[in-house]
Amino acid sequence: MVYGNWKFFVSLLLYAFQLKANDDVVLAFQSKPYRPQREDCAKRKGHLPLSMASGPETGSPSPISFDALKQKKVLVVGGSGRVGGSVVTQLVKRGAKVTVGGTNLQSFQRSKERWQKMFEENANEISDTNFVVLNRESADSVSRVLGNDSYDLVVHTAGPFQGKVNTPNGVIDGAISNGVPYVDVCDDYCTATAAKTRFSNSQVPCIVSTGCWPGVSSLMAKQLIWKILQADKSLQPEDLTVNFSFYTAGSGGAGATLLVATFLILAEEALTIKDGRRRPVKAMKEYSTIDFGEVIGDKSVAHLNLLETASVHDVLGAGNVQALFGTSPAFWNTLLGLMAQLPSSLLSNEEMMSKLAVFSLPIVRAVDYFAGATNAMRCDVTSTRNPNLKATAIYGHENLEPCVGECVVAFCAAVLAGRVKPGVWFPEEAITSEEDVVSVLSLASCSAHTAIATGAGVDVNNGSVWGLEQSKPLVATN
Repeated sequence: MVYGNWKFFVSLLLYAFQLKANDDVVLAFQSKPYRPQREDCAKRKGHLPLSMASGPETGSPSPISFDALKQKKVLVVGGSGRVGGSVVTQLVKRGAKVTVGGTNLQSFQRSKERWQKMFEENANEISDTNFVVLNRESADSVSRVLGNDSYDLVVHTAGPFQGKVNTPNGVIDGAISNGVPYVDVCDDYCTATAAKTRFSNSQVPCIVSTGCWPGVSSLMAKQLIWKILQADKSLQPEDLTVNFSFYTAGSGGAGATLLVATFLILAEEALTIKDGRRRPVKAMKEYSTIDFGEVIGDKSVAHLNLLETASVHDVLGAGNVQALFGTSPAFWNTLLGLMAQLPSSLLSNEEMMSKLAVFSLPIVRAVDYFAGATNAMRCDVTSTRNPNLKATAIYGHENLEPCVGECVVAFCAAVLAGRVKPGVWFPEEAITSEEDVVSVLSLASCSAHTAIATGAGVDVNNGSVWGLEQSKPLVATN
């Protein structure tokens, strides 16, 4: 194909999408009932009780568990979307009383029906989920909702996503003004940093940019960095290299909002950190092959501008950081690579990308039905000053949608357990002790089919990262 002829490419792409763009296609590929391959956290073979998930420094147990969620009143803003629904269903599963805040009651009702089909064992609890109308860009609107009930936590699942740095975030503003802890899934570094700066004097605990990646990925890096620094006390964080690799089959079941965010990310050069300096590179251009464990295997990944590249450097001090991403089937990677060649002025046009997302959704759903929705993360930490040291953590889940919910809810548990101090924090700032990091990673990997940690010359194993017995690594079973 000719990369330079972008007008021809866009026309061809839109024509292909138009051939499939009808509601029947979307309905035909709705998510099937979700039944995890493994048992739940507290029951799965080889899982350490949370009271035993203590860190090597203090040896004290962490109070972070799903019990912290029971009977808690949680407002989930944007809960009718794919990300929001994943959080709502996981909160309900853990005994929380959930209210969804949004603008469209009919959309909520359709989502509710979908959740009940997807999570059949929790259908009765899901039916008790309530809905309130609010405007997420208005602090007054959010405050009116919070003032009508005693909420224990607000979770913003409508982002803020890519390119929203200048859009008012009334959710965090309203939550802080009303003294209610806050968690969000922001995927944009500038937007998250702006919130941290504006609300730096917050008197309630707030975590921005939670989820699987970013979120759990940053905690994986934090734990591995700690372990290498403990193994060689002459090393400093700036001596370390952190390589992130991410994989999602198909779109992972993404909705239109996440597709728009993906298109907007492609408009940006991918940030890398080299010897402490920020160095942008072309996105989705040069591919590497990464092993995501025996269940998922080798996948092709390329540079993408992901938040944890900046946050792990700025917060943890890592001197070299990069983030790679890939998908399947192979033509999705090809398509992303081609789109990344389009003019940034086109890709950064949110209105146009929104229309493209709506057009593309039917064919995306069709491909997802066959490709699945597997999600995987890998973090490797090394040091050029001591090449004998290496630490690796790998996470894999069969379905991105519940995966995101489980990861977000793990951070919610940390907040409600009282383990996050007042302020606005990135995940790697918010979770401060080793025992708490292990507990959050343990909860987040509840139904993961892969949660592995290995090391050379360092004390890294499944117990020290994922809270699993060292002798029983967690892999998928048929």
